[in-house]
Amino acid sequence: MKSVFISLLILFSSHLLSADAKKAKFNKVKIKEKVSNYFVKKEEKNFSLLLEARRFARGEAIFFRLTPKDRKWINETFKVVWMGKDVILTKQGHSFIAFFAISPDFAGGPMTLDIHSKILFVKRGTKTYQIDLEPTKFQIIKKHTITVDNKFVTDELSPETLEFIKECKKVKEVAFSNDTKLQFNDRFRNPLESIHITSRFYVRRDYNNKKGRPHGGVDFRGKIGTPILAIQEGTVVLAQKMYYEGNFTIIDHGHKIFSFYMHQDEIKVKVGERVKKGQVVGTIGSTGMSTGPHLHLGAKIADTLVDPLSVIAIQSIAENK
Repeated sequence: MKSVFISLLILFSSHLLSADAKKAKFNKVKIKEKVSNYFVKKEEKNFSLLLEARRFARGEAIFFRLTPKDRKWINETFKVVWMGKDVILTKQGHSFIAFFAISPDFAGGPMTLDIHSKILFVKRGTKTYQIDLEPTKFQIIKKHTITVDNKFVTDELSPETLEFIKECKKVKEVAFSNDTKLQFNDRFRNPLESIHITSRFYVRRDYNNKKGRPHGGVDFRGKIGTPILAIQEGTVVLAQKMYYEGNFTIIDHGHKIFSFYMHQDEIKVKVGERVKKGQVVGTIGSTGMSTGPHLHLGAKIADTLVDPLSVIAIQSIAENK
């Protein structure tokens, strides 16, 4: 059993942890493990709480569900704050659901989840949960260098190329700025029918003897022309050729949740198209900054990169609809 714990502190105000509260003794509850995922279930007086994650660690996605004990409270005001930022909630049946991201660059220490409600103690009150993260070390590959076309690592680029790179950056920013309603109500799926992972999330490699950036997704091996499948229902917000990403597609799944697909040989969808989970959105290729045929799958939640496999691993999305 992995050593991960969640600590609970109840506050009777709408503020974050006070100095005195930080000194309080936390009531530690061991997290249950099921099918390689952690499920935290808390039964409070007026609501039940579920948190699910593959791991409570850097670069992971967390699924959240809050279910009022009385169905009439579904219309009451609940406010959820994750690490000091408001969370977008979606009503699903008699529950509220949401997704959180743990940044792969998070410095460490406890993370806080605050639930504000005006039904908890007659007047407005706050319950604060403190989550201690599992230690994470992302792989750094130093012993061998990957060789790519020098045009992707040189500092001497033509004005035309620099302008194209600038345009690519701009259209990505516009695509990832979309903020729509949640567009799905069941779990995610794998992007290929046959899965063989060649590079994990946030691995750092060197290219042409120059230090590379952390790998912002997961690479899947495949032959050119192999169909790429949408991992979830959503709307295409970008589908075009890019400098580094090659043929590139971004799908908006709602509530600032995005999946993206790089290095495609062909793009099979258009901007504005509503796609279903499992629909073919493109084919595996080796376009852009690529060393061979593969799919680079990425995911973002609230502008934060997360391991897409952590999103795919979440099982509880369709429960209690």
